[in-house]
Formats: sequence, structure tokens, C-alpha cells
Amino acid sequence: MLSIGPAFERPSMDLIEAYRHLPVATISDVLGPGHVMNSSVRALRPGMHLLGPAYTLKLPPSDNLGMHVAVREAKAGDVIVAEQSGGALGAPVGEIMAMAAMHKGLAGIVLNGAVRDAEKLRAEQWPVFAASIYAQQCRKDGPAWLQMTIDCAGVSVHPGDLIVGDDDGVVVVPLLSIASVAKEVIKKMEKERLRIASISQGFISPAWLDVAIERAGLVLSVNQ
Repeated sequence: MLSIGPAFERPSMDLIEAYRHLPVATISDVLGPGHVMNSSVRALRPGMHLLGPAYTLKLPPSDNLGMHVAVREAKAGDVIVAEQSGGALGAPVGEIMAMAAMHKGLAGIVLNGAVRDAEKLRAEQWPVFAASIYAQQCRKDGPAWLQMTIDCAGVSVHPGDLIVGDDDGVVVVPLLSIASVAKEVIKKMEKERLRIASISQGFISPAWLDVAIERAGLVLSVNQ
């Protein structure tokens, strides 16, 4: 059985490009808890960057028929985000699947399960983020659920949400918040730039630290 949800809205290219150089950590700071995939999901090799609207997919533990369909149905620029439910008893993505997705023009793949052909995938610059590596192949019988809300590595992902990934992990920006979050991230990056500059000038402790210590009721010993 294959179930495909309704057509969904994607963010404009201008909104997507606004995130091109925004770091996952700072986006996470602005969004708060509940938007960063847990630490099991990592880039397959350091330096991979991921950016694009989510094309969502839910798979059983050892079947990748839905992944084949997702590669066919997703649009250029999409990121396939897959929930492999019930654990990874097979790897839905390997060299052939990744090559097909790359040549389709997709922006990357994220899944909370396994990939294989790891050496070949790492040799490419095309971004793959996964939780594990496992040589076992998958069946191609179904079921699968596409273009529906999924839970990937602890985060609810809706079709069209913006997916951003780097060496710090993967963050999910809700579709309706993409524009406002980008503005706040840019503001925070400027504050961080100024803070780093002040450290280089010898101002080691931040201005808020004494207030935070007092509020926490900490008693610091004084070296004589």
C-alpha cells in the first residue's frame, strides 16, 4: 500500500536562499527546543550542507519502495526527509538511490535510519544525513506514506518545511515561520559577531553573567 498526501506549498526561492549561509546552531537558538533532529542524525561526511523544502516520507523498517517513489515524485530542490519507523532493519538509501536523487536535482536526503555504500556516498559532495550505516538491503513491497507529517529523529516535519543541515545536525524551520526566523537569525549573528570582537579585546565575561550568577544563588569562592 502506498499513500500519498495532498499537494503542498513550498517556500519561495528567495526565502530558501536567505538561509544559504545561516548556521544550524544559530537557527536552533532562535527557534528554541523541538526543531533540531536528535544527535543520531549526522552528515555522512564533514562539510556537507543541506538546504531545501521537505518532501516527507514514512517507511517500514526494511522496505524502500516509498523511497523510490519519493525520488520520482519530489521536485528539483526538495530534500527527502524519511522516517524509518520501527528501527532500521535495512538501508533504504545506497549509491544507486543517491545517484538517482542527485541527478533528479534533489537537494539531499535526511533519514532517521540507515544508509549503505557509505564509501561511495562520502566520495560525493551531495548531502546525505542519516543515523547509521547498515549493509542490509531493503525489500520493495511497501507500504509507504508520502507527503504527510512525519516524526524524524524527534522532530515533526511537515511537507514544505525548510530543512537546513550542516556539521551541527539538521534543523526544521516551519513553513509559516521561514521569513521571520531568518530575520532573527541574522540579528543574532550580528550580536555574536560583536561579542566575539569584545572577547578579542579582553572582555572575557559577558555582561549578563553576574546577574545570572546572583539569580541562580551561586556562591563563588574568592582566591586570596
